[in-house]
Amino acid sequence: MLAMLLKRAFRKFGGRYGYDTSYLAELADTDTTGALKLALVSPFTDHRFGLAAAPYFAARITAARQTDCGSCLRLTIAMAREAGVPMRNIRAMLLDGAETAPRDMALARHYAEAVLASDPALPNILAACEALWGKSGVAGLAAATVSGSFYPLLKRGLGHGNACEPVLAWLAGEATEETMREMVDG
Repeated sequence: MLAMLLKRAFRKFGGRYGYDTSYLAELADTDTTGALKLALVSPFTDHRFGLAAAPYFAARITAARQTDCGSCLRLTIAMAREAGVPMRNIRAMLLDGAETAPRDMALARHYAEAVLASDPALPNILAACEALWGKSGVAGLAAATVSGSFYPLLKRGLGHGNACEPVLAWLAGEATEETMREMVDG
């Protein structure tokens, strides 16, 4: 019964974002208790700790990209857009090396990259993040970075990874379409 409820919730999530949750359903069939515990992780990794959507998703998108799961990256971008992060800012952060991205998104990207790479500059980056967002904002960046890498690694570990999905080409096209719509709508 619990496995059925979990799989229904996973399907609903997948349908909302056009995301394949078969690896989660498989996990629910394999070990329902483990799948339930996994489902209980999401409220933490989705919690922004008061951090605005743009820097939170900048860190989460960066982590998903670093772990090389195309569908997870696409999912995270869809979630960012749903939270109100403009596609042009996401595109700038991912495709333009963050130089043209808003400052908060560029710093969040830099933070996630430093965390994932164990960069010796991390203490300085942490200080800059804490100065801008406080300790709670840093907690939000940490949750975003963990979330952005956790699910792709789990998915790959279960044999469902799909590296090399052409998300960045899709992103460039999506951003161009959004920019055109904004110009027309005024």
